[in-house]
This record gives sequence, C-alpha cells and structure tokens, in this order.
Amino acid sequence: RKFYIGLNKLYKYSAGGIPRENVKYTIAKSDEIIKVPKDRKEIITKLLSSNFGKEIWQQLVIKKPNLATRLSYARIHHNRIQALKKFKKNLLENKDENYWQNFFTNNDWIFGYGLNYRFLNTLKDQPNYGGADYTGKGNQKGDYLLSSEAEIKFTVLVEIKKPDTPLLAISMKSKKGIRYRNGAWLLSRNLIGGVSQLQINCKTWMRKAYDPENIEKLSKKNIYTLNPKGILVIGNTNYLDNNREKIETFEAYRRSITNP
Repeated sequence: RKFYIGLNKLYKYSAGGIPRENVKYTIAKSDEIIKVPKDRKEIITKLLSSNFGKEIWQQLVIKKPNLATRLSYARIHHNRIQALKKFKKNLLENKDENYWQNFFTNNDWIFGYGLNYRFLNTLKDQPNYGGADYTGKGNQKGDYLLSSEAEIKFTVLVEIKKPDTPLLAISMKSKKGIRYRNGAWLLSRNLIGGVSQLQINCKTWMRKAYDPENIEKLSKKNIYTLNPKGILVIGNTNYLDNNREKIETFEAYRRSITNP
C-alpha cells in the first residue's frame, strides 16, 4: 500500500516535468526543513518598518544568542570606524574645544584605548573641582571627570585642547618653530600651560574628593580617588613636520612628566 502511494506521488510529480536547470533536491523529514519564502527580505523589512524590531531582536537573543552577540559587536565596530573617520576628517578643520568635548562625550570609548589599557567611563563632563561637590558650582572647571572601569574604580581627569594647538613654540616674526640649542626646541606655552592646569586640577580634586558630599556620592558607585590620573588631549603630532629633533624634544618632555 505505501509503495503504491509513493509511486503515485512520483507519477504526479513527473507529470509536471522537471525544470531544465541546475537545481539540487534534498530528501528530509518535514520537521527538519525550514521553509524560507523568496520574499523573506521584504517580509523582514515590513516587520521592522512596522516597529516589530524589538520583538525580532528579543527572539534572536533567545533563539540565536551567539548570532545576536556577533551582530552587536559588528554594529559597534562599524559605528566606531565611522567615528574615527569623522575624527580624522575634523582634525583638518578648525573646530573649537566645545565641538571636541561633544565629540568625546559621544565617543568616550576612545579614552579606553592606549591609556595603560584601562577602560574608562564618563562620570561627569565639565566637572567643577572647586564647588560644593563634583556636580556643584565652582571656579575651577575641567572638561571630563572619568572613572576607570573595574570592580573598584578610580577617578581620572581629562583636559581637551584644539588639535591645531601648537606643541612647540612659534616665532611671531617667522611663524616657525624656535630652536633652543643642541637640537632642542622650545615647547609651546599652550602645552606647558595645559600640563600645569591639569596638574593643579588633579591636586584640587584630590582635596575636594574627600569632602563628605563627594565621598557619599562616589562611594555609592564604588568610585575612589587616589592621586588621580590626568589625561591631556592636545595638538597634532603631524605639526612636528616629521622633524627628528622636534619629535624627540616633544617625546622627551612627554616621557619626563608622570602626570599627565
């Protein structure tokens, strides 16, 4: 009986003819086959446009968690590549410090790379180091108050200057760098001033961090302050003109200071 039914099905199928094309057929159990319509892309697009994106994502996380993770990482990677392209492009434009502060606020992950491999989170932008507490009013302000990312966190201070800020002193007459002697070049007042400003901010914050108001607010987040690290974002090494003496002068100074 089963043999007859099987032959009958084959006969009906052969009556329609077999398409003259390169097609692969597979024999499998019906519960092992996923039927995917040709217009699946259109169906998914309609679901997303109908605000079912959240439901689709939730099911993807439940059914295919590894795929969801890979998609998330791919999206993060894509967004960061776009941010770095924007960063490179805007280095050539005369953007003010407010622009760069907003840029780093939206891309605070940048501070997690190359900084002793500590990943940092933004605790407060434009913090007041001399106020009643770290969110209050004060005269001594900074650009960012960050915290390292770990079970126990520590505060980190960041100051930002424009990328066209000169790293070396420039003569008012010749508009060129000023060589001091023996292959050494004068450092710019902006660089030295920025370092001094950040060092004073770190010293001031070291005291203010132990005010009762700040201790209470930060300890709840498991954040502490101990000789806070300072990070100064300033200038562009391309302006050193690929000159060995200029590069060595700047790098020697950078390595000679412990903070920032």
